[in-house]
Amino acid sequence: MITVYKKKPSKNGMELVTLNDIYFNKHTVEQLDDKAAEIIENIDQSKMLSKYTISSRFNGTVLNIDKLSTGCKTALNIMYNPDKIFDICECGDNALDVIYALPQGNVYCSYPFVSFEMDKVNVCDKNGTKVIDSYEALKEWWTNED
Repeated sequence: MITVYKKKPSKNGMELVTLNDIYFNKHTVEQLDDKAAEIIENIDQSKMLSKYTISSRFNGTVLNIDKLSTGCKTALNIMYNPDKIFDICECGDNALDVIYALPQGNVYCSYPFVSFEMDKVNVCDKNGTKVIDSYEALKEWWTNED
């Protein structure tokens, strides 16, 4: 289950990554394995051909993996780097659905950015961490959390 932060974390020592494209291209791409193929298919409807190439969903053209969408790169960053927190403000609904279903990871956004498909998440605030298990409750937490 992912952990959601509304405020930029400062005390827990975890790094907040806001430039997901750059982080993916410099770090996460080196970690990719077969698990990435399903994420790439679900978010970008592209096929992972190798660690560094994908087949375009539009015409099958072989592209460098850095052509993935920012949302897809963000989901992969979260999946492969559970010790960091990733800003999700540039993700589309398709990426959010995948991100909120990940078994672990950390996300940040200063405003409510919730997947309708979410099951349950941890939220981290000034009172510690707690589990929220509905879209409405998470939206309310995000709106009322100072």
